[in-house]
Amino acid sequence: MAKAKSAKSVKTAKAKSPAAKGGGRAKLVKVMKAEARDAARKRLKVLEALITRRIGTIVESFYDIGEALREILDHKLYGAAKHESFEAFLEARKLIAPRQAEKLVAIVRHVPRDVAIAQGQEKAYALVALTAATPEPDTVASVVADGEVAGIAVADASVRELTAKTRRLNAARRAETPAGKAHAKADAKLEKGLRKVLKRAGLAVASVRVEAKGVFIEATRKAAEKCVE
Repeated sequence: MAKAKSAKSVKTAKAKSPAAKGGGRAKLVKVMKAEARDAARKRLKVLEALITRRIGTIVESFYDIGEALREILDHKLYGAAKHESFEAFLEARKLIAPRQAEKLVAIVRHVPRDVAIAQGQEKAYALVALTAATPEPDTVASVVADGEVAGIAVADASVRELTAKTRRLNAARRAETPAGKAHAKADAKLEKGLRKVLKRAGLAVASVRVEAKGVFIEATRKAAEKCVE
C-alpha cells in the first residue's frame, strides 16, 4: 500500500514539474499568436475591400457635390429653406465652406466630368482659373488635350505653378485698366517720395518696393549702420 502511494506521488510530481508547465504555456502562446495573425489577416481583407469600394467615390464625389451645389444655386433652392442667399444656406447648414463650394461649382460649369476627375479637384480648379486669365478663348478640356496652357505643360504642372501663373496674368491685366494705371502711378509717386526721404536721412537703399498691403525697403547692413552713426 505504501509502495502504491509512493508511485502516485512521483507521478503527480512529474505532472506538476516546471518543464511540463513551461511546455503548456508555450503551446498556449503559440495558439494565441496564430489566432492574432488570423484575426489580423481577416481585418486586413475587410479594410482592403472597404478601400477598394470607396476609392472610386473619393475620386468622383467632388464632381457630384459640385453638381448638387450648382443646382441649388442656379434654381435658388436655398429659398425653400428660407435662406436669403446661397452663402447663408451653406453657413447655416454647415455643409461646406462657401469658398470651397464656389470652386466646385466653377469646376462643374467649366470642366467635363471625365476631365475633372482625371485632373483631380485642386488641379481642375487651378486650370479653370488659369484659362479664365489667359487672353485666348481656352477651355480646360482644350488645354488638357493640347497639353499646354500659357506656356506651361499641363501634365507636369503643379497646382502651385498654375496658381502663380494665374496671379501674374491677372495682375498684368489689372495694370492695363484705368484703375490699374492710376494705382501704378500712385505707387510710383510713393516710391519716388520715399527714396527722397531716405536719401535725406542718409540711408542708401538698394530697392523700394510698393505693394498693395505694404512697402518693402531693402538696404545693406553697412548702409543702415552708417545712417545711424
